[in-house]
Amino acid sequence: MTEVHLIRHARAQPRREGLPDEERRLTPAGLAQAERLRAALERLGVRYEVIWTSPVLRARQTAEVLAPLAGAVIEEPALASGWDAELLARLRARGRAVAVVAHEPELSAAAAALLGGEPDAYPFKKSGLYAVRWDKRPQLRYVLTPGLLKRLLGADDQPPAEGARE
Repeated sequence: MTEVHLIRHARAQPRREGLPDEERRLTPAGLAQAERLRAALERLGVRYEVIWTSPVLRARQTAEVLAPLAGAVIEEPALASGWDAELLARLRARGRAVAVVAHEPELSAAAAALLGGEPDAYPFKKSGLYAVRWDKRPQLRYVLTPGLLKRLLGADDQPPAEGARE
């Protein structure tokens, strides 16, 4: 049996001229999202043999927040864009508990290829997670969304107002 968690990177800086897309960092709210996801996974007792991550900065930063849950974090250049379920199958074969931190629309397409249906049936919010378990065939175990994590953990992902006390 294998379990794979498909994870979209947390909230990042907006696109803007002069800032290459691959260099956009997580915002303070994005760091809070990633930390909330890690806290929920810790409560669930999740441990990964490996976290595969896109080399794009916002994905790497998300994976770094999740790193205490893993034996290793490994960059996979193909996860930056244009990957498919075939790559996911190869990554899945490298461990029994694996996470993949990547981007849209590839995550939705991979979920649809694995679980059936159309990609728009699997929307990935930033810092969202789909847990898929393989026994004889892939099965969706659970979905964690940023909104659900906020409700469960009672946290706010808004950075403090400038000059406000933390």
